[in-house]
Amino acid sequence: MKTIYHSTEESLQLITMPRIFPINCYIILEKDYCVLIDCSKQGMAEPIIKAVEDTGKPLKYIILTHAQADHTGDINKIKNYFPKAKVCIGAQEFSDSKTGVRNIHLPIEPELLLKHKDVLGSLVVYETPGHTNGSISLIDTRSLSSYVGDLIQTRGGAAISGDLRWRFPFPAFATVDKQAAVDSVKSLYADYTIYKTFCGHGPVLVPTHNEITQLIKRAEQKI
Repeated sequence: MKTIYHSTEESLQLITMPRIFPINCYIILEKDYCVLIDCSKQGMAEPIIKAVEDTGKPLKYIILTHAQADHTGDINKIKNYFPKAKVCIGAQEFSDSKTGVRNIHLPIEPELLLKHKDVLGSLVVYETPGHTNGSISLIDTRSLSSYVGDLIQTRGGAAISGDLRWRFPFPAFATVDKQAAVDSVKSLYADYTIYKTFCGHGPVLVPTHNEITQLIKRAEQKI
């Protein structure tokens, strides 16, 4: 696992399997605690736990951007190690996990169901459906950085979920609603001036207005 400390965003980016199938999860540093966003794939609990412990801060929240296997990982093991941490997920995603929606599986009972504009410390919840019906993003209001799960990928080339990039096609294959993903990106970037975007697969995106416009245009051409 590779760890990148983003001091200006007060976050750690944990890149699991960086060469083969890079999966990002993130640790957000608050004043008195930390937050884990996503849990990578199964088998990665130990290095994630160590990274959390190395912050020296108690883990308060485990937030899942969506409930696909490369984001839920060993969440039960992580929760068992940090029993006081509250597992959080979007309310729609939790509902879909209970009704057999394809590729959605939540191996743990959440303690907080999140909705649009909920606030957890410095993070604001933003509902961003498209990759899955109940996908959420998180906005860090201190740095105006976004943590978008698979709404956007940068591995294989920057793209909105559903816009197939053959060098890394997996997020597109797992997208349920291409139009909804585009609409979510439009809404997210209209509501916030976002300086950096951290996604589930690939390096950080530092988006200009023109770059976001081009991502939207490219994605819309493929719907």
